[in-house]
Amino acid sequence: MKNLILCCLSLSFLNGVYAQKVKELPPRVADFSISTDGDGQRFIPNLPALGQIAGAPEAYWTYVWEFGDGAMSTEKSPVHQYPQVGEFIATLDATAHYDDGKKATRKKAKVLNPKQNALAALESEDAFDPSAKQAIAMRVGAQPRPGEELSFVLSYRNKSQVPLNGRLHLFFNEKKFPAPHFKFLESRPCYGEVEAPLYSQIAPEMGEMEGSAWASVGVLAAAQVRNLALAGVFPPPTILLDARGKYRTEHAWAFENLAPSAARNFFLSLETLPTMIRDVNTLIHVQGIFVPDDPSVPAEPCVLEMKIVVAHDPNAIAVSDNRINYRSIRDQKVDYRVDFQNNGKGPASTVVVQIEMPEGLDLNRIKALDWQPKCPICPPNTPPTRSCLDTLRTKNGYQFSFRKIYLPGAAQEGVEKLDSTKGFVKYRIEADRNMPKYAFRSRAQIVFDREKPIYTNYTRTRFKVGISPGLKFGYSYLPDDSKSAYYFLGATLSPYKSWRVYPQIELLTGLKSRQNLPDEQRTGLQVKAIPGAVFKDSLLSDTLLQRQTGFFSFEIPLVLRKNFSKHIGLGLGISPGIIFENGQSRIKTQQTTIHWTDGANGFFKETIKGEVTEKVEPIAATRYDFRLFGDLVFGSVRSGINLGLRGGALWSEGRPLRAFAQFSVELKL
Repeated sequence: MKNLILCCLSLSFLNGVYAQKVKELPPRVADFSISTDGDGQRFIPNLPALGQIAGAPEAYWTYVWEFGDGAMSTEKSPVHQYPQVGEFIATLDATAHYDDGKKATRKKAKVLNPKQNALAALESEDAFDPSAKQAIAMRVGAQPRPGEELSFVLSYRNKSQVPLNGRLHLFFNEKKFPAPHFKFLESRPCYGEVEAPLYSQIAPEMGEMEGSAWASVGVLAAAQVRNLALAGVFPPPTILLDARGKYRTEHAWAFENLAPSAARNFFLSLETLPTMIRDVNTLIHVQGIFVPDDPSVPAEPCVLEMKIVVAHDPNAIAVSDNRINYRSIRDQKVDYRVDFQNNGKGPASTVVVQIEMPEGLDLNRIKALDWQPKCPICPPNTPPTRSCLDTLRTKNGYQFSFRKIYLPGAAQEGVEKLDSTKGFVKYRIEADRNMPKYAFRSRAQIVFDREKPIYTNYTRTRFKVGISPGLKFGYSYLPDDSKSAYYFLGATLSPYKSWRVYPQIELLTGLKSRQNLPDEQRTGLQVKAIPGAVFKDSLLSDTLLQRQTGFFSFEIPLVLRKNFSKHIGLGLGISPGIIFENGQSRIKTQQTTIHWTDGANGFFKETIKGEVTEKVEPIAATRYDFRLFGDLVFGSVRSGINLGLRGGALWSEGRPLRAFAQFSVELKL
């Protein structure tokens, strides 16, 4: 026993030491060093070892460098020339792909630049799409994963011919999801951008009192904000109000002196929250809005679409909604996005994305929304002679084929920017009118030229529960007691248009008006001896009992039901109930006395009838019952009008076990 105790203590001690060592393991840090390279500074990453995911392609790093002067790069080891002499804060945000460890912590370091270079501003990357002419764009260093920090770059530029002042708005945490996804960490401005209060976007009418009908005016007085709004400083409310209707969280920064044709990068970080894990492989969005103070320059929005991941895999599929409403399924459109990356040592000229079509979605109503690399749709029934996107319906899904393209490989010699090795296809599918209410999933198969196929993760979309209220009317009947039959009315509650076994709860109220029960005639006899005589007096009592009774009942059936088609369903259930009986009893009584007297000629019989007395008494009683039943429903059993037949055994307090039957009409909304 002593040895056993010592052994347990030793194991506990070792376990505590091991746990302490695990806790003390240092986090991974995206470290780097800086060295002089010609007229610039070379940034060299010094990253921790990669933890290869078994069976996945070879793990690798991607990089987002911030140089502290508004410039950035996604190269592995870039050289940057600073335009001015001074001290700058450089940052490296590195993301490991096909790696089973946590994301490396972002690293900051001071850079002392001793030499000025006026042309250095021309070399920076940004978030703009080269083929678009937008005033604002966003990009993120990695796809969001719960518990990790995300670095964003928000690029904005002046497309007008005059210098601009204005504001940058950032919206995140979409309201359509039950919990927030992000927490704001910090902003890293390089051009003097400052945090700005969230002014109201609605100017009160002239003559209104200060402070009336205002939404968060921030640090300014209502009169000041009114003057700014009436002067046209704020943009039309539709852009910002629309964003505020979609997102929970908003931040804003003011900028100044943005020269014509000038572009700037604004950097910030968000932290992903644990609540995000429930929405893995779902598309989420962050929105930015560029708001010039000059009313002649329109405000402009941009939306960054991201997919939540459990591992940083560039070949993945995501869906716009992982929970949708079945009531409005005919009007809903499900958007999917498949991302892919060529990890090979050479370029790919053909990329085939084969989609497994979810059951219930209409293959005839699929539409490509966007894709990269950019190319036109291939002409029908014509072999492609130039780069194009071919679409084809297959036996089990749909196929997107990029033909005659040039997609560099991530391991290809001379390829520095890994973004050039990536592509995607975004498409929309509409639901079939009669799709089953089952969760559906989809995945994609990606083939680069003639290489082995790469399979993505599965997306899964479920339906929100949805509530179906109903009204029910019917007739309840007891075969052995037809006078106890009654009509009932009530409400039902169940999941909307269920396809699996589902519960239904009902509240039924029964009412039976007062009715006369059969009269009861009772006769009593009392004999009284006459002293000294042979005969005795007799006292007869005639009683007539008349009763009127009715009742009011509550019944709460609980049913488990299965719809075998849209026209028929079966169920089993129990139903406790309570009955409040009421009425009155009327008792009429008449007493008759038979008296014998002794006369000269013998004994005589004398009948003496008394007066009729009447007594009325109320009837009030409460009793409980319990039912065990099965039911059959047919008609529009999922939604609409259906007919029901329910029967089973009824146990009522103070009465024997009996059979019962109910016939009903139900309207399910």
